[in-house]
Amino acid sequence: MRGEERTALLVLISGRFRVELPGRSVLLERQGDYVVWGHGVDHSWVAEEESVVLTVRWPSVPGYAVPEKEQTASRT
Repeated sequence: MRGEERTALLVLISGRFRVELPGRSVLLERQGDYVVWGHGVDHSWVAEEESVVLTVRWPSVPGYAVPEKEQTASRT
């Protein structure tokens, strides 16, 4: 992800999940492991096995939403 304007917190609920940040690779492998990165930090991720994660981003961005067509597809 490039150009993100918010701070983010990602918490591992289950599985094994890797977040790639500039100059650093963070492996989340125990329930409750987490990573935080600030606005403007480019990142990517890979689920190394089936995973459940919780991501919280702040502050809220007015008008930010998943396009309706994309929301409908993800519900099916």
